[in-house]
Amino acid sequence: MANLIAWADSAAADFVLSIRCGFLTNLLSGITFLSDKGLIWIILGLFLLAFKRTRRFGAVYAVTLAIAFVLSEYTVKLIVCRERPFIADETLKLLIDAPSGYSFPSSHTCSSFACAVSILFFSRKYGAAALFFAFLVAFSRVYFSVHYFTDVLAGAFIGTLTAIIIYAVSKKIENRNKPNINNLKRPDADRT
Repeated sequence: MANLIAWADSAAADFVLSIRCGFLTNLLSGITFLSDKGLIWIILGLFLLAFKRTRRFGAVYAVTLAIAFVLSEYTVKLIVCRERPFIADETLKLLIDAPSGYSFPSSHTCSSFACAVSILFFSRKYGAAALFFAFLVAFSRVYFSVHYFTDVLAGAFIGTLTAIIIYAVSKKIENRNKPNINNLKRPDADRT
């Protein structure tokens, strides 16, 4: 299994190094900037919370983002303690500022997939666009040699799973709070 992981990470690194070019570097620098510190996802969450029409979804979204971030950044990373690719291989040329902390899983990817899947549950059209953006975030992390391929896979998995679980819990809570029309008495039920 370790050999398969090492092969996948190496093959992905070789591929992205072979396609590096000015256009992709500029495009993915912008993607990385927007996703840094969860900036775009936090702004979207605040926007959703600001309006009554989207507030319930905004709350589910915000909880999903917070839990995904804590799971990736403050739980799994501290258990696994995997060095970043540019630290393990000093010959890799960084095209962005070196991030701090451990590599596995990618918190950028985890947060992006958590938010994108959360959006997908409420809107297929916007969710599809958010998933495309999440894939670009994941790709950018490998492209810039700040994560291994398996880091972004794990981040995508944790983020997706978090969104699924939080959505399921929110639906269960929503259904529990809805009145059961079968238990309501008809106004004329007391008459004999």
